[in-house]
Amino acid sequence: MHLKLRQLAVFHAVMEEGSVSKAAERMGLTQPAVSIALTTLEETLGYSLFNRSKGYFVPRPEAEQLHEDAELAILAFERFASHAQLIGKGDAGVVRMGSIGATAFNFLPGLISGYTGHRDRIEIQLQVRSSTQIAYLVGNGQIDIGFVEAPVAAHSVTARNFSIPCVCILRGDDPLAEKPVLTPADLAERRMISVYEDHQLDRQLKAAFVAAGVPWYSQIRCYFFAIMRSLVANGTGVAVVDAINGCAELNDGVVWRPFRPDVVFEMAVITRADTALQAPTVAFLEMTIDRLQAHERLFDGVGR
Repeated sequence: MHLKLRQLAVFHAVMEEGSVSKAAERMGLTQPAVSIALTTLEETLGYSLFNRSKGYFVPRPEAEQLHEDAELAILAFERFASHAQLIGKGDAGVVRMGSIGATAFNFLPGLISGYTGHRDRIEIQLQVRSSTQIAYLVGNGQIDIGFVEAPVAAHSVTARNFSIPCVCILRGDDPLAEKPVLTPADLAERRMISVYEDHQLDRQLKAAFVAAGVPWYSQIRCYFFAIMRSLVANGTGVAVVDAINGCAELNDGVVWRPFRPDVVFEMAVITRADTALQAPTVAFLEMTIDRLQAHERLFDGVGR
């Protein structure tokens, strides 16, 4: 079987965009060219990937199963191209990373800005994925650094674990902002915003509220801490989030207070176990570790 990268790229674009016309526009091709590429791919595979009706292409189950493999194949090719370009430049480099939402929105942007300030020949690539996807990509060498939730269930990676304290966030004009420390009892009558059920933070908060004799109920649940903060900024409620997002200076009217009992967000920075990192990646990794350690030490020396 002789597959061409162009066929996979067209297939991937159609799956991503949902139509031949949009895929053609994205790739700078004509619609007939896209249709021909798909037909050729199906002929090579020996089975259909789409149901065709009056110009519409509806993915068959076979297409859904192959979509992720096509994406990974394209990423592998892009990795080869980036590596070849790096060798040609000599003193240039690429830092490829994948991140969960906790570090993608209010942590990495500032870190990347500081890192690239005097490194104008270093390319940064950032993907926002789930912890499982990131561990897979790091283990297969498709990205260099991964920011994931701990513990990490992958033997092909090396993990540096961090315990990030969590804080309660609320609007600055909230009467509770007058208190130096907040507890479950303080939040008993408040609308709580939290992460999805069975998340590590959700389990800890539920245990803390139960231990304090306070009913635990969250009316609004989100997947990202950054979105939880945005909801707080809009007066929707209060939340307990990691210090990375909770203590970020965003000028959005949100303030933070220590939360007791202690609740932590366990995360890890992972790299491939059997691969030496390039110098630009090592430099970025060192900056990352320093910054995360600073977040870990947020309450050092503060009475509890």
